[in-house]
Amino acid sequence: MMTKKDTVLELFPIPGLITKYPSTFEEEFKFIKNLEYKGFVEGRGGVNFKTTDTYILKRKELSKIKDFIYESLNKFTTELWRTEQKVIITQSWCNKNPPGTEHPVHHHANSIISGVFYFKQNSTMPPIQFSRVDRPSFMPKTEEYNIFNSDMLFFPMIEGELILFPSSVWHAVLPNESKDTRYSMSFNTFANELGCEEN
Repeated sequence: MMTKKDTVLELFPIPGLITKYPSTFEEEFKFIKNLEYKGFVEGRGGVNFKTTDTYILKRKELSKIKDFIYESLNKFTTELWRTEQKVIITQSWCNKNPPGTEHPVHHHANSIISGVFYFKQNSTMPPIQFSRVDRPSFMPKTEEYNIFNSDMLFFPMIEGELILFPSSVWHAVLPNESKDTRYSMSFNTFANELGCEEN
């Protein structure tokens, strides 16, 4: 049994951030619903749709949400990573998941921090799922799951929430078994400058 003399170490934990948009976004939601989407077949569940425009945050209709995302990215870099170096949004696109569709496990190359903003998401729709890829070569039978022995973590999001995470983290969305279409917006980032004297 653990005692006060024992110290539990969190070795290289991966940061993530969930934050809530402080305003309404009905007009922005109408705008993204009417965009052109294309489908691509992946995985067992069916077709996931994304906008043909993969620089969606350059649209003036989404400028308020873009400002909120930049504020949140600044929180992530300054308060979690403790750096004054900024990141810039590179690509951005909207996702549409009708009933029966999924988004298979993947990660984002050529990006530092990735994020998802939720336009239409509720408890009947699948949460975002993160998968651990650096699994130990052996794990004993688990009696109770915690952050140290889990291979997957699920985060049920709600409309208006934004989640940020390092782009190297593998993530997915299970098949949408609800009767409604799930709408979200994803984006990637990169450093506004590269290198420093120490690196």
